[in-house]
Amino acid sequence: MELCTRFYALFFGLILFLSSSFLLNECRKLDGYEFPVYSTKSCPRNATEWNERSSAINCTEDNGYLCLPNENITQLLEFCYVFPFILIQEDICLYLSKRYSAVYSYDCNDFLYGCPNSSYVSYKLFKNPHCTSIGKGCFLAEPSCQG
Repeated sequence: MELCTRFYALFFGLILFLSSSFLLNECRKLDGYEFPVYSTKSCPRNATEWNERSSAINCTEDNGYLCLPNENITQLLEFCYVFPFILIQEDICLYLSKRYSAVYSYDCNDFLYGCPNSSYVSYKLFKNPHCTSIGKGCFLAEPSCQG
């Protein structure tokens, strides 16, 4: 009986832990885009998280996962884009425009730190976290966002 009680305690503890971890990245489907777009509190920080989140919203080899700010730099969005990946030039971050449901570039040359200094592919965006670190309508690495 004691073994059974320990099993149930462990089982429910594990479920509670997993559900609280899921809520940290709670997402909500947003209207007004040409494809499903979800809000999120944070973007993946490594390849494992990137692949998990990609699978969670059913991205495929034909439509690659992205996690980017919206056009107002006020919210992080995750979605499966119309291309498998995007080649991003140096000194560029990306954002998603709602009006056209398209990804646009943002020149990050004025960032105080963290602006990518070489080209990279979108599925390695997690290696450039300053392109998804936002607050109060700006990228946190921008001088105007410091105050």
